[in-house]
Amino acid sequence: MWFLLLACGSAPPAPSTSQVGPAGPPPAGARPPGPPGGPGGPPGSLVIPVDDPLWGQLSGLLNEPHGYGEATWDDVRMRVVGHVAVLGRDRARRAVAAGDWAGCAAAYTDSAVRMDALQLSGSSGPPIRTALAAAARRDAGFCDALGGGAVPPVGGGTVAPLRARWVQLVVRAGRGEDVRADADQLAADARAIEAPALDLAAFEDFEARHRLRVRLVEAWADAVSPFTPTEPFDYWTAAEVPRQSAGIAAASAALAGGASPDVRAADALVASPLPPYSADELGSLVTGDSLVDTLGFAGPKAIGTLAKLGSADAAHRPWLESTAAALQAALPAAVPALVAERAAELDAQPGGIRYYAIKQLRNTAVRHLASGGHFTEALAVLAANQPLHAQDWACPDRAAILLAMQGRLELLAGLPTAEATLDRGLAEVDSFLAHVARVEKERPAAPRFTPAHDSRGTGPP
Repeated sequence: MWFLLLACGSAPPAPSTSQVGPAGPPPAGARPPGPPGGPGGPPGSLVIPVDDPLWGQLSGLLNEPHGYGEATWDDVRMRVVGHVAVLGRDRARRAVAAGDWAGCAAAYTDSAVRMDALQLSGSSGPPIRTALAAAARRDAGFCDALGGGAVPPVGGGTVAPLRARWVQLVVRAGRGEDVRADADQLAADARAIEAPALDLAAFEDFEARHRLRVRLVEAWADAVSPFTPTEPFDYWTAAEVPRQSAGIAAASAALAGGASPDVRAADALVASPLPPYSADELGSLVTGDSLVDTLGFAGPKAIGTLAKLGSADAAHRPWLESTAAALQAALPAAVPALVAERAAELDAQPGGIRYYAIKQLRNTAVRHLASGGHFTEALAVLAANQPLHAQDWACPDRAAILLAMQGRLELLAGLPTAEATLDRGLAEVDSFLAHVARVEKERPAAPRFTPAHDSRGTGPP
């Protein structure tokens, strides 16, 4: 029965015996919390079953960290810190788009303060929070400098020091200095950057997966742009490091050649298009936190298989191939209706496993539409995830995840609603964390457990 919560648990969780919402606790006979007794076997060998009695009964926030696939509430908060970082970053970028450098600096500072306030422990949460909060403070300094403040120092890292030098050049050029020689040197240095050795599937167990997550977040925080959403609508990979540095190199070369200083010129990156829709993509196991597999936040890949409705299901494979071909051939404006039609077909399938397939279908369409610049159509597909239901409640902070995705798409579409959407996302984070604090105070802590083996990707980052 613990498969119930694998929708978003990053390891086989112990099932929760209580939840908030009208469905109430699971029916009598549900196994109480405790370490799962699932089979061992190599990581990635997990096969999600066709159904579980409780898959359709979740209707509110859960009252135990095991329900979210984590051993402690600190581990749950570790997953939420990334949501704070993404929402705060896009709030700052919205200020940049409005030419409000003071607002940009304030948004980054607020984001860092929010992350610092989270109670975290263990080997993963603190370094993830440290990397993300430090990046927010660094980028607040960049915005402050561009608004007339002190020129930022060059710190450590790979891409971050190149970006600091780029900001310095833009500030100096704006003051009338001749920066051509320094811009030439920066262009040469940025061209020399290579992708680090980061394999999103290189982990053998639960703890190794967390260690990989830390390395990925640190690399993401070093490379991510402060000014424009340039992350891929896909998993964030090591290829983003040279892609970001190439943007800095091209902008620096242009500045050396006499171009006007514009800090966002470094965000004019070479396109990184997705491959065509495919049955394998539609039939793969979805990652619990959609910020990871759809919005380009750092996290390991989802690895596992579905007992039914996946790419290895011979009976279902023709449906996947037909859907991929139809999506590929459809005009962007027709995709939302096509996705709704195909989602209804999946929803008619027996078993709660259909929730995985529907979520992957929608995420796939959002990825492809947004990658092609069709943000309004991507928003229409994303909206079909509302209201939250069933396995959504096994994803920590799912409401904020969806608002972060909506806010990113609205920001890129130039919609005036982006600011309010991102603010609502942070309000949902606050609400979720308040729930965690309340149940943590009211309920005694359950014993920490170590999962028998890792589901490798059924949950967020």
